Amino acid sequence: MKKRESTPADAAELRRRAEHRLKEKSARSEPNSQVEESQRLIHELQVHQIELELQNEELQEARAELEAGLQRYSNLYDFAPLGYLTLDRGGTIRKINLAGARLLGLERARLVGARFGLFVASECRPTFEAATLGPQRVGAGYDG
Repeated sequence: MKKRESTPADAAELRRRAEHRLKEKSARSEPNSQVEESQRLIHELQVHQIELELQNEELQEARAELEAGLQRYSNLYDFAPLGYLTLDRGGTIRKINLAGARLLGLERARLVGARFGLFVASECRPTFEAATLGPQRVGAGYDG
């Protein structure tokens, strides 16, 4: 069978037939139902857009509350009259407040990353090491 090459006349005829078929389909379906369906879809999209806007507002409010809470926590931690510090599992200082830095006699920036055991009296270091490193050693061998 020989393949027929498409000519501009054939393309024009194909286009005419396609447009005719589309008109037939449109004539068979009720125009009013198409309009109603379009209106329903537009309504659904508008409702969905408003839902997303409301969710966005709620998320922004929640974020603002979280940021305010974090700021309160940071202020309480940083400016407390007692020395607070946060150690990692190895006893390294990860965070220290102003009072804690004053007690240790160094700037906060110099303390972060230092091993806290260096500031513990030498006779108390074994107890400190056991308290900070002991739980790791116990947990390290436990498979659960």
